[in-house]
Amino acid sequence: MNKMTPGNLVLNFTEEHECYRAYVRNFATREIAPNSRKWDEENKIPWDAVRKMGEAGLLGVIAPKDMGGQARDNVSLGITIEELARADISCAIICWLQASIGTLMPGWGADTVRAVNAGEKMVALAMSEQDSGSDVGNTSTVAIRDGDDYIISGTKIHVSLVPGAQVMAVTAKTETEDSKMSISMFRVDADLPGVTVSSMEQMGARAHQLGRVIFDNVRVPSSALMGADGGGRQALNVRFNVSRCLSPLAAIGAAQTALEETIEFTKNRIVYGRPIATNQAVSFPLVEHWTRIEAARLMAYRALTLTTLGQTSMQEAAMAKWFGISSAKEAITDCLQLHGADGYLVEYPQEQRLRDVTALSFTGGTINIMKVLLVRELFGRDFSGLDPSA
Repeated sequence: MNKMTPGNLVLNFTEEHECYRAYVRNFATREIAPNSRKWDEENKIPWDAVRKMGEAGLLGVIAPKDMGGQARDNVSLGITIEELARADISCAIICWLQASIGTLMPGWGADTVRAVNAGEKMVALAMSEQDSGSDVGNTSTVAIRDGDDYIISGTKIHVSLVPGAQVMAVTAKTETEDSKMSISMFRVDADLPGVTVSSMEQMGARAHQLGRVIFDNVRVPSSALMGADGGGRQALNVRFNVSRCLSPLAAIGAAQTALEETIEFTKNRIVYGRPIATNQAVSFPLVEHWTRIEAARLMAYRALTLTTLGQTSMQEAAMAKWFGISSAKEAITDCLQLHGADGYLVEYPQEQRLRDVTALSFTGGTINIMKVLLVRELFGRDFSGLDPSA
């Protein structure tokens, strides 16, 4: 196969993709959308929704069939997240985390992966710390070798699906044979002695839950090492290019619904004897947002298509993420404004969408980190502001 480049890559959804989109939209409309506000108010993981997404095959969309998955491509995963987010961003986040972490990161064990795909168990990625978010190398959590075990100590914050997830992938510094420190990743059960989890209240995407995890001399066997010793960054990078395309698609799904609802609202809202949609100050911003959302969607799916072809898509994924999420936030903000004072009320969905989409600005690297990555790619590392030795 000839190597595809951004210039010659043409995205065409297959008939199978479109049939699958209709399937997910029907599921989300029936099972997810009616409960979105309730889940936001409850501020905890909606396990009924997790189980239903598992039964529908959404959590294992890209997983092998022998692991209880559908063995579909990454574009199908993107479709899943976009359509779920049209109904509820929290459920979209839960799905993309389970689908990407569970399938794309090694070392969970077959039983855990099958349980995740069935919606019976959840896994989480414990990576961020107070002084170590996107700067993974600055982590202060350590795993000290003790015979055939490792002892893990440290604190992780902003951990999605905690409290809730039964198993976590934990990044920690380990000492290599040449006495240097590198990043490794460990499988840690949430109920092990020394593990303490607590929730961190957040503004939006409240049903997906965000938490803090303290590891106080937690002992795990060497078999808990996920991938090679010192291979934590490689395990993360395998997933990042896919995950960074999913967050903008979640934002795009929510923005698309907001735009569709707002267009209908402005066509029927009568002020001074005519629909407010007849005013170009109303209609022009909406068509501009519609155009940007469509462009952002194509960027995200193009990057996902590259990952399906086995090609590096870091640059494309970074562009898709910052542009897609920023465009969606701007669109939802204007939609809220066009609904007048009702847009600000909790009983209407626009304010929740704005809170929820804001959460996507921080998942898997902030918007500014995406721009730093692009500066490094386009200008060179010396212009990125990054430590050359990092």
